[in-house]
Amino acid sequence: MLSPRRAAAPTRAPVRVFRNDWSALDPPPLANWRPSRSVSLVIPAHNCQPTLDLVLAALRHQTYPSELFEVLVVDDGSDPPIRLPELRPTHCRLVRVADHAAGWGRATALHVGATVSDGEILHWLDADMVVFPEHVAAQVRWHHVSDEVVTLGYKRFVDHGWTITPEEVAERCAAGTLDRLFPLAETAPHEYVERLINDTDHLRGGDHLNFRAHVGATAALARALYEEAGGLNPELRLGEDTEFGYRLAQVGAVFVPEPRARSWHLGPSHMMTRGDALRRYNRPFLADLMPQPRYLRPAANRIFAVPLVVAVVHADGPYELVRTCVDRLLASDLTDLRVVLVANWAELSDDRRSILADPLLERRLLAAAYRSDPRVALAPSAPDTAFPAPYLLELAPHHGVDADTVRRLVAIADEWQAGLVRVLPAGATTPEDAVSLWRTAALSRARRVRRPDEPLDQVVAEVAGRRWVSGDDLGVLDLRTLPAEQWTSPRPRLVVRADRRARRDALAGVETIPVGGIRSLAHATRFVAHRYAGLAADRLRQRVRPRRRSTG
Repeated sequence: MLSPRRAAAPTRAPVRVFRNDWSALDPPPLANWRPSRSVSLVIPAHNCQPTLDLVLAALRHQTYPSELFEVLVVDDGSDPPIRLPELRPTHCRLVRVADHAAGWGRATALHVGATVSDGEILHWLDADMVVFPEHVAAQVRWHHVSDEVVTLGYKRFVDHGWTITPEEVAERCAAGTLDRLFPLAETAPHEYVERLINDTDHLRGGDHLNFRAHVGATAALARALYEEAGGLNPELRLGEDTEFGYRLAQVGAVFVPEPRARSWHLGPSHMMTRGDALRRYNRPFLADLMPQPRYLRPAANRIFAVPLVVAVVHADGPYELVRTCVDRLLASDLTDLRVVLVANWAELSDDRRSILADPLLERRLLAAAYRSDPRVALAPSAPDTAFPAPYLLELAPHHGVDADTVRRLVAIADEWQAGLVRVLPAGATTPEDAVSLWRTAALSRARRVRRPDEPLDQVVAEVAGRRWVSGDDLGVLDLRTLPAEQWTSPRPRLVVRADRRARRDALAGVETIPVGGIRSLAHATRFVAHRYAGLAADRLRQRVRPRRRSTG
């Protein structure tokens, strides 16, 4: 067993990785380096003794120092029970799920292994994967330079019919010939994952869907990142790696593929042999927990456990004004949205009072209006993050959005992969009066690397980028400029299918401005003011243009 858990003491400020461009990180070379971080490698096991014996024989010959490396085999109810063979790593122990949890399945086994292990780094490995001697070291060296990385190993799939022994695996590992254990031409890569990696410059140029590469084991991450993301979901029987990868993305993880972390996968994957059945099973479970990729969710106006957007509105102002703001949000054609209405609701007691002269009347009316709406939460304070939802939308109670505003805001954020998109309504001149769409992943990372004296939006811009849009382009207005009698709820609208044409329409005619520092912010403010002046002049000319007389 390793020494008790310890947190790595930071020796320097964390490197600020821009989006998923891990090029800024400089890990030590595989040769001639001295690791210092402890690793717990967790293997979920269920009725797999023959392949597990081969896996443990290979792990016995890892180049990572044995005093920093432990292996936990987590028996998930095998019959007969799993046993540890003679050929196994120095620090290897057997854990049984039934002794620690009531559930079952791969996610439960991995989570049990994570909770009872001691290492600073958690490394997943399936019980049918024979890894090369440098496999662990190749991944964990990245974790010596960043606590934000999730490393992804590589595998080659070996078809059925192999006949090898643990002794042969151990001999080849010791001799450095494990790469010749199987003829390369008779094996297959993980095509879907490698295609995604290769098409995105090894994920450096990928987008917010990079987490799709987090499928299958092998992978490694810092224990702190595992805990921040909430750990694996033990209620999922399949697809748990994809769903956990999605949540890792929301906490700002940097996904790093490591080609030198090689392995042989003994037999084809379930997706290779029963892909259609697996996708059919996974879709409703993943759709409920993952707003992305968007194709998971049908166009019907349904409510899911995790929304795409969480909108936050402070209940400050007249009842009709705040109600109009919230109802415009709820009438959006992007229905995958929740509203958090913030106020001190605890003050609303039922003590005797003058009904119409109640000093808390405005708040009491809002509570009555939304207390039964499942898409509105009455909260005492604003959330710091929308996690696990991917977007946090902040509005003032006097902001009014159009039917397609939120959908187009999300489209702009994804088009530019921006961490923050801000919209200035007509007449607004300061960022404080902007509508702000924050990307959860960027917010999570910015909060980890931010210094106490730094503005949060500036750090978000550094790690993910920032854009400004004019409110006139996106249909955002200041409701206070309308007569009070026009503070009314919009009529119901038909849901618009978010297809490719809708995405093009969302971006059509919208000009955005990248903002980095104070000077570019001033430029953005001047741009928006100038644009509004031009639009106002155009409208004035249209109003005073003489109408043609009918000659009829």
